[in-house]
Amino acid sequence: MLIAFTGASGRTDASHASLLAAHAAAVADGGASLLVPDDAAVAADDARLRVVRFPAAASAVRVARVAEGCRRDGGPVFVDLPSALLCAEAVRASLDAAVLVVGPHAADEREAAAWEAAHRSSAPTWYLGCRRAGGGPAAARFAAEMSLLDPDGRTLPYALPPLGRGEAARLARGAPRGHALRAALSLLAAVRGAAGAPGLGLPAGAREDAARRIADAIDVRSLPERLRDLADDVEAAEAGLKPTAADLADAPVLDGWSCDAVAAPVLKGRVSGHPGIPEGHRVRTSEVYLTDRATFARTLSRWYVLRAPADAPAAAMH
Repeated sequence: MLIAFTGASGRTDASHASLLAAHAAAVADGGASLLVPDDAAVAADDARLRVVRFPAAASAVRVARVAEGCRRDGGPVFVDLPSALLCAEAVRASLDAAVLVVGPHAADEREAAAWEAAHRSSAPTWYLGCRRAGGGPAAARFAAEMSLLDPDGRTLPYALPPLGRGEAARLARGAPRGHALRAALSLLAAVRGAAGAPGLGLPAGAREDAARRIADAIDVRSLPERLRDLADDVEAAEAGLKPTAADLADAPVLDGWSCDAVAAPVLKGRVSGHPGIPEGHRVRTSEVYLTDRATFARTLSRWYVLRAPADAPAAAMH
């Protein structure tokens, strides 16, 4: 399987997507190759992932030759490819599929559709939505938008969620964890479906399922990662898409369960400058997730500036 990732605008999304797919294949299949320009800031801590560099100014023929050599060595091959090289028939002819990454804005979608219309070829090209929180509903919205812009286009049935700064740094260092690894495995499954390549002769999805269980067992998600996952699940549930049988198949089981009320930290006080509450009204905020207990707080809904605490002298309120 030889898959290239490229972008009509910028390089970051294509670099992240190719890295994620390659790391997922390394976990799922026990080995993969990633081709990147020699100016890419990419490391590989995992011996199962081979990083092969080509000159950033290399010709399309040279890149195609390197990619074919990696494919002959065995295992899936992923290429972080500058868009100018994807235009070349020498590259297109060697690919099982090309993935055109698309940023989260309407302008990104229009630019991607225009680029594909100008460079359409016989090689299959798939759109991939990137930096799109919301899970299944986000992917469905993206597919609907792209179908209006490019009725003959193909869209992968998955959208990459945003990566935090720390997640992106770990990915570049070759050590994706938790949230990023789960996203990588879902992306790999979507790409394999597009390319018609289940992977090393195993039933489709078998290795990804095993690797996903590993990723879930080693749950090292940060608070931001957990909140993003929760937001994705809530939006999918409201759209009637969650929970799926797969969600519940690997979920822990509770016996003898009951519901308990747990106190959550909130703030109370007189508010000013709120978009929906009159000046000076007393309020109780939603749950507090972040505060220095002196100058600021972030609740479920918004940021607050903390001015005078309840036990401050009255003069301090002015």
